[in-house]
Amino acid sequence: MDRAAEERIAQTYKDLTGQFEHWEKTKDLVDQLLDVTLNYRQSGHPGGSRSKVHALLVTLLSGVMRWDIRHPEKRFGDKFILVGGHTIPLIYTTLALFNEALRVKFAQTKDPRYRVPKAEERALVWEDLLRFRHRGGLSGHAEMEGKTLFLKFNTGPSGHGAPAAAGLALALKRAGAEGVKVFGFEGEAGLTPGAAHETMNSAWGLALDNLYFVIDWNDYGIDDHPVSTAVHGTPEDWFAPHGWRVFGAEFGSEWGPVTQAMVAMVYGDNPTHAPSMAWM
Repeated sequence: MDRAAEERIAQTYKDLTGQFEHWEKTKDLVDQLLDVTLNYRQSGHPGGSRSKVHALLVTLLSGVMRWDIRHPEKRFGDKFILVGGHTIPLIYTTLALFNEALRVKFAQTKDPRYRVPKAEERALVWEDLLRFRHRGGLSGHAEMEGKTLFLKFNTGPSGHGAPAAAGLALALKRAGAEGVKVFGFEGEAGLTPGAAHETMNSAWGLALDNLYFVIDWNDYGIDDHPVSTAVHGTPEDWFAPHGWRVFGAEFGSEWGPVTQAMVAMVYGDNPTHAPSMAWM
């Protein structure tokens, strides 16, 4: 790896270690909101949401993804696609927590930096969680609208958003927005559809170096058997043969390894312009 890239990765990681204790409290709050939301509704997908919390918070709070919760419509902000939209409770609870923090901070300071424009229409707050999977409330799958413009595609079943993520990355490159990144979140069971393999091939062939997949890899999906009993290979086996850069964190519920993998993926040099994947 290029020396400058190595130094940037090392310094960025060192700077972020001071945030780990705060991220731990944030993670606990997201977990509690997941409990409240899904137990209250007695419906939804808790597993895939729960196991992605560390990866999502590192993505959103470390600086690897450039985004503005107040203005998700910014054209040059990085894009987020929940490839398997059924793990949407993770996004709802995280946005609710962040928006509550902004709401409290604005009440304390009156500083306009903490105000979300048209918050009644655009800010997802904890009260909205009580309407999860109710008519007129929050959908059980990912929908890009109103209070969830953070999402950049409507997704539902496993693998659904993979082609869309590659398509968005391609559109950004064609538009000359080379610095805008696309992050796609999925679990390993969601990589089994054929569309996922077509996306892997296409993303490499189109040199989509602005495409970053983050894969929750714990050897289980919605079924009661391990994925490894039905599909051969490791995360690297699945992606590297398609030309992708692969990074990993064996301990995906620890801030250090997850942060190291994400920072290395995003800030490492990429002379072949390959798409990238980090598994947790």
